[in-house]
Amino acid sequence: MKPFPGNRPHRPFAALLALLAAAWFLAGCATNEERLSERPWNTPRSWETGLPTGMTEERR
Repeated sequence: MKPFPGNRPHRPFAALLALLAAAWFLAGCATNEERLSERPWNTPRSWETGLPTGMTEERR
């Protein structure tokens, strides 16, 4: 049986779409230099220090 001729034109479009999706996925969205990021991601947040929050907050 011969393949349906209507399916053939969609192959280049599907290949291009898959290639663009792979390039977008592999590109990522992180900055190259650490100074460009607004806040370093590896610094601990206030609740990750292990101390009770009352000890680290200022008293007014």
